[in-house]
Amino acid sequence: MTQEQLMKVKIKYLEDRMTTMEKSIGSINKILGRFQMTEATGFEDIDTSDSFRDSDTIVNDEGNELI
Repeated sequence: MTQEQLMKVKIKYLEDRMTTMEKSIGSINKILGRFQMTEATGFEDIDTSDSFRDSDTIVNDEGNELI
């Protein structure tokens, strides 16, 4: 493999890692936004430590889903 080919492979790898990181940061921002919305609407008393089903749904102690 020539030096130029090696550099192209490295650049492609770094571009792929950046794309993955952008998606991860987007997901974190989405989750944080939802957390802030529930905090602002008076659901502070819900224990969410083990209540997260997925990034879209919170299940409180009564089994109700909050989206």
